[in-house]
Amino acid sequence: MKTDLLTEEQYRDFSRNLIKAVGSRCRIVPLNSLKKPGYTLKRPIFITIEMDEDLIIASLDDIEAFAYADNEFEAVNGLCEEIVTLYEDLRKNQHELGILPQKWLAFLDEVIEVREDS
Repeated sequence: MKTDLLTEEQYRDFSRNLIKAVGSRCRIVPLNSLKKPGYTLKRPIFITIEMDEDLIIASLDDIEAFAYADNEFEAVNGLCEEIVTLYEDLRKNQHELGILPQKWLAFLDEVIEVREDS
């Protein structure tokens, strides 16, 4: 015998409140630049900006990279630095990578163009 825990109306209210709560603490925004000479994004990548008490966290879930700071500008800049550093490390050691880092490198190769003369 099936027993419903919530009525349809309660479920709709719960869903609306959950979406509002997440929406007020978390946003997905496009990143158009890595802010480092020689590194260009071929297309925008979508990052998450979250508020956690007094900190702002910027993250790119596709490669499990994040940075946090007191404000959004610094968090995004920190994330850009983290992405570039990770990309350089992965490229340097590409023949020694495990399965997950190989996937990260493949993703980054798809979205980042490196000008070698920089």
